[in-house]
Amino acid sequence: MPLIFIITVSLLFVALFWYNQASLLQAAALSAERTAFVWDNSGKDLQTGEVNAGSNDGLYWRLTNDNLSNLFSFLLPTGAVKVTLPLSGSAPAGSAPADKLAKSAAVFPQTWRGELLYENMGLLRKIGVDLEKTFTSPAYVARIWSKTSVDADAHAYVTDPMETIRLTDLSRTFIAEIKGRIKPREALQSLVEPKTAVKEPVKITNHEEAAKYLRTLVGGTKEKVQVNPDTKREIDALDVRGIAHQAYYTFNEKNLREVQMSKDVELLKQGTQVHGVVWHFFKLSKQDKVKLSQGLKQELERNGIVFILHE
Repeated sequence: MPLIFIITVSLLFVALFWYNQASLLQAAALSAERTAFVWDNSGKDLQTGEVNAGSNDGLYWRLTNDNLSNLFSFLLPTGAVKVTLPLSGSAPAGSAPADKLAKSAAVFPQTWRGELLYENMGLLRKIGVDLEKTFTSPAYVARIWSKTSVDADAHAYVTDPMETIRLTDLSRTFIAEIKGRIKPREALQSLVEPKTAVKEPVKITNHEEAAKYLRTLVGGTKEKVQVNPDTKREIDALDVRGIAHQAYYTFNEKNLREVQMSKDVELLKQGTQVHGVVWHFFKLSKQDKVKLSQGLKQELERNGIVFILHE
């Protein structure tokens, strides 16, 4: 009976040990993946990825605030950014790599030890999570097995799909432009203006010309949609994405607020015929700028209508 009892307890101990080992590995892998997922914006929620509109780390954060010096670690005394567990104090709300790691480290219990690290290797950027926590074993097991803790490590690579798309499009269009022009004797040809460049500025003198120019600009068509059973809306240019573009040459702000805006707001609420609205204001031929009040601009923004001034 004593032997059977000892074997039973030992089996329970082994099961508990591997359960703790697996749960720690799962926590490390989950933390690494979540940190890598929200790495491009420090304002993102760590669990859901939700971010407030307008919250970002700036346009050039990949150059100035992403441990780019790690690329030259073979020359300079720089290396991976590290945050040690347990984290002392609350996590900072900055956008530096150490702040982002600390934000992820704040979710771990104070009894856990380890570290989170970030390496920028240029094409590859890696998040590493190394965790360790205490595991209490029976006394007779401790005598023959000195291991008193479980540990796990995991890593994930930062992916940046939007930046990848931008670089791919830039490379595709840039290479097409310079193809055959990189030889010294052909260098001057790279200064030739694009064939699609507008030779003369477009002169707009009335609403019809403005609407026609707008249809050419966005590749849209003139459409008439039903807002409600009693009201119709004539759209100057409806593009393939369902964005309605309206041209305004001469206008009355009172009419825009009370008549035109209410139609477009209703179309935006329905979200079936129109998926977005852009108002284009063209300056009068005798004026230098479009005269549009600040109040109307703010009202358009509140209602989700984008406005563009053609001056």
